[in-house]
Order: sequence, then structure tokens, then C-alpha cells
Amino acid sequence: MRTKFRDFHNKRLIVKVGSHVLSEGNRFTSADVRHIADQIMELIHDGNEVLLVTSGAVLMGRNLMDLNLSLYPRNLKQSLAAIGQVALMSEYTKIFAELNRPVGQILINLEDFHDRARYLNIKQTIQGLFKLKVLPILNENDCISTEDFAFGDNDNMAAQLTGMLDADLLIILSTVDGLYDGEPKDPASRVIPTVASITPQMLKDASTKGQLLSTGGMVAKLQAIKKAVHFGVPVILANGKERDILRKIFSGAQVGTLFEPKAKRMPLRKRWLAYSTKVKGQVMVDEGARVAVTLENASLLSSGVTGIQGKFEAQDVVAILDGQGREFARGITKYDWRGLLEVAGKSHDEIVRTLGVKYFNEVVHREDLVLLPVNPAEES
Repeated sequence: MRTKFRDFHNKRLIVKVGSHVLSEGNRFTSADVRHIADQIMELIHDGNEVLLVTSGAVLMGRNLMDLNLSLYPRNLKQSLAAIGQVALMSEYTKIFAELNRPVGQILINLEDFHDRARYLNIKQTIQGLFKLKVLPILNENDCISTEDFAFGDNDNMAAQLTGMLDADLLIILSTVDGLYDGEPKDPASRVIPTVASITPQMLKDASTKGQLLSTGGMVAKLQAIKKAVHFGVPVILANGKERDILRKIFSGAQVGTLFEPKAKRMPLRKRWLAYSTKVKGQVMVDEGARVAVTLENASLLSSGVTGIQGKFEAQDVVAILDGQGREFARGITKYDWRGLLEVAGKSHDEIVRTLGVKYFNEVVHREDLVLLPVNPAEES
């Protein structure tokens, strides 16, 4: 399986680098940046388009101001991000200039992904940087991010960019060798070389066996990886501190953990719908509607709706829940919440007879609906 990476030429790659990969003892180091930069340039010289997602702004700001970050509130951490972002990009600009590669910075937050027009504009900007032979460097805009509009971590942002750009591979570089089959500090634990499916048990183990990493820990990383593989993109989680780690990956060496993708790639618009939109309400459906939507490629009809939660408008994104309260799909509703309450559980003919009005046949049309994994058999 790993040998296929030897032939990665003219591909689109997302490389995410954690702040601890770029530092020693919580001090940012230029040597670590240069080591990663040299390897990225080799990938570019092989004809690949590379996008770099980098952490490190808050750490750089903390270093510059020589502050104990744990003693300060969130808003001051955001100020440190503003200070550190300038210095971080200055470092990247200087190092890549020495390698004859200009860089372009884009700072984004989750709200930019919720809005379809802004989402497409970001994509167009990144594609323009590729055409100009400029390395795109992206980071979450920690200076202005709030809890409601934050990715939470750059792993999640990298996964969503992977879907946006239809990338061929996502590489997450952290400070562990991969996903372990036990507690990493246990000498008997081993890195799992290949994961075909991220299961609930893996998520549970990651939260209880000490596999903690940076923001959110291993659980957050697995949740981000789960999105990318659901799009149909393979992911490698590896140790960015290991010498020549990118060179090893693209020589076919078995380093890190490879997370295999779903066999079929999700259409681009449905990637946005699945993970980049803000859900405004919930629609509960009966078993017949669930089967029709999941197995028969059908639209969601009013006759299968059993209830709603939330006050949403027509064209908002809603979560679609089964009888056990599990979200198995989401989509763009043709009804607002008031209208859907009137037609819930009714067939088209019943709606016409009762209300004397011809309503839409579908609550959510199939083209505006995307299925989500809800059980271990589907959790890839």
C-alpha cells in the first residue's frame, strides 16, 4: 500500500505541521522550519502542489513576549497570536525565499466555511496561488476566532481544506509516531501501520490511554482524519520530529499510520454540505424515510418526517435524525420550520386536500443531501 506514494507526482498535497514540530522545549526554532521546508520543496520540484497548514502563532507570540501562557485569559492569548503570526510568517517567508519559493498567507475561521460564497472564494484564491507558483500557508485566525466560529484545531481545518481542494493526500505531522495500539509510553505498545476504519472503540481508546497531543489530543486528530477519509482522501499521521519524515513517506517507507479512504470520493459540493456548513435545526424521520434516503438514493419526503427541533428558514442546512436520535444525513431544506410542522407526516395528496395548496414534493432534495457515517461499519 505504501509503495504507491513513490509515484506521487503532479498531485495535490496538504501538509499540516503542529507547533511542537517547530519547537524545542516550547521554544520556536528556525532549524525545524528549515528541515520541513527543504522536504516540501522537494515535493514541489516533483511537480506536486503543496499547501501548508501551520500552527505556532501563539507559541511564537509567547516566546517573543516571554510570558507564561497559562496565567492569561483567552483574549490575551488571541493578542499573542496577533504578535506571533507576524513573526511566524516572517520566518517562513525568509526560509522559503532562500529556497526560491514565495509564500502567500491566508488566515481563516469556521465562519468562512459556513458561507458558500466565501468558501468558494478561498478555494479560488488558493488555486490562484498554485498557478502563480506560490506556496499557500494557512492558519486559523486565532486573533478573532470565537468558540462559535473556530475550527478548534488546525487538524480539523486541514481536513476541511483537503475536501475543499480535492487533495490527493493529507499528512498530519505531530510529535508521536502514529496511532498506537495501547498507551504510547508502554514499551509493549506498537504503532498501528494501517487503519481501514476509525471505530468508536478507537476514539474511546485515544481518550483513555494517554494518547494526548496539542490542542484536543488524539481524539481531535482522529475526528479530523475521519472527515478526510470520508471525503475519499488517504491520511498519514506521522512524527514530524523524525529525520526526513516526508522523504520517508514518499519513498514508500512504512512510517506513521496510514488511514485508508472510502473507496468512492464524495462530490465536492457534498463535502461542503457534510462538514463545512452550520446546522440550523433538526428533522426527525421514521424508519421508512431513513431506508429510502440511505439505501434507495431517495429525497426526504414530508410523509417520513416525525418531528423537528429548532427554528430554521427555507434554504438553511438541517440535520436529519433517525428514530434513535442519530444524525445520518444533512441537507438544505425547502421548508422553514413553520411550514414543515404543517406538512410533517403527510403525503403530497394529503397536503393538497388539507391545506388546499400545492407544496414541494420533497423536504430535502437528493441533490441537496449528504449521508454521514453513523455506525462502526460505516465509520470510515
